[in-house]
Amino acid sequence: MIDFLEVGVLDEAGCETLRAEVRQADGSAAGLPGHRQSVERVRKVTRAKIPSATCARVMRLLMEQKPALEHHFGVALGDCEEPQFLRYQAGDFFVAHQDGNTPLIHGPARFRKISAVIFLSAQSAEPQPGTYGGGSLTLHGPYSGPPQKVPVAPPPGTLVAFRAETTHEVAPVTHGERFTIVSWFREPGASP
Repeated sequence: MIDFLEVGVLDEAGCETLRAEVRQADGSAAGLPGHRQSVERVRKVTRAKIPSATCARVMRLLMEQKPALEHHFGVALGDCEEPQFLRYQAGDFFVAHQDGNTPLIHGPARFRKISAVIFLSAQSAEPQPGTYGGGSLTLHGPYSGPPQKVPVAPPPGTLVAFRAETTHEVAPVTHGERFTIVSWFREPGASP
């Protein structure tokens, strides 16, 4: 069974405001921790450079969720990392990977305990204004027993959280734009 938590954290107006900020912001290809070269075969998405006031507001919103996350996952958590504001366009994706808390991850990411994704846009099979197609976040289940893959496409304003060692991917976006905010809660005492 795949363990994740969905919590509504933003209303539609809040999502629209953040989508507009991400659209208007400068951005660059999102990289991978510890990789300085192009990673387009692994991850293709734009990371927007958002004003510090918006980052601080979203960090407060994430930290408000910390007690519920600690309770649900049964772990003590420290701070969360600065959020990344992501814009996936048609053809953008992220292959199956883990975010941390595993011996396969080195560097500061190894201290990540819980991954958090806030969805800002809606998924739709057919092109519609303000939606995206494809682009499902798919969580992979435990490797003992039959393989599990659970696609997650909640409504805008939903925070989806899962253990950082959970293998997951973002399928290629087929149309529209997929907007998300991602961050990671770290183990207590770990410095960013």
